[in-house]
Amino acid sequence: MHIIEKAKEIKTTDASVKSIRIIGSEYVDIELNCPFVAEHALPGQFVMVHTLNETLQNLLYRPFDIAQTDRSNGSFRLLVKITGKETLNLSHLKTEEGIRVTGPLGKGIVDFDSRSIGLLVRGVGSAAVISLAQKARQEGIKVYTFFSASTGERLIGKEYLREFSDELFIITDDGSEGHHGDAREVVSSFLEKREIQSLYTCGSRRFARYVQGLNREGKTEGYIFLEELMGCGIGYCHGCAVKKAKAEGYYLVCVDGPIFSADEVEIP
Repeated sequence: MHIIEKAKEIKTTDASVKSIRIIGSEYVDIELNCPFVAEHALPGQFVMVHTLNETLQNLLYRPFDIAQTDRSNGSFRLLVKITGKETLNLSHLKTEEGIRVTGPLGKGIVDFDSRSIGLLVRGVGSAAVISLAQKARQEGIKVYTFFSASTGERLIGKEYLREFSDELFIITDDGSEGHHGDAREVVSSFLEKREIQSLYTCGSRRFARYVQGLNREGKTEGYIFLEELMGCGIGYCHGCAVKKAKAEGYYLVCVDGPIFSADEVEIP
């Protein structure tokens, strides 16, 4: 269990690229100088970003998880998968170049009420849970991470998760790194012998449905990070609506999430 709250202060502000690292052909690791977001962001929150470079004007505001914050340096990190023109443009940014950010947005975790948490993560879904793992470790909570990808090259953010996990289990579909197989089987085997009080998942709808099942069976408290397309990030456009599981109507991922209890939402 955890305590969450909505963003208390949201601001559109200019940031600058502190460092940028291209990982393979699909991913970008960007650290941004932005004291406001670094100071106010909670684990689980996100930002909307827009470049300021005149040659990259077709980049709309896009949502990205705040992977990690460093308040002492006034910076935060994004892990981005290159999926189209907008994210490709992000990969072309240079050190000290300007970028505009709005945030922090969504609900974030203020405090935990668990002795142990698990993170079941697929690919770049790691970006949503790194800061969560960091906070849990700081509070003396055991962190067990199950990190899955199709191949070892897509285990993005592995070094950060390793730093903040008591135990890190690597699982790949092709067996190129870690355990060869399905991460759900690894989690199920773990739960037969040991306890995870709260299990968080991000990056895979299959994993989300699996965590819902574990939650229904009482094997752990399940929580889901939802990643939906959104145009505004503040609840106006309703582009990120997801159906409620226990009542009529919809949640908006940008303001009601992105973290939900496993029994709160329907996963298509």
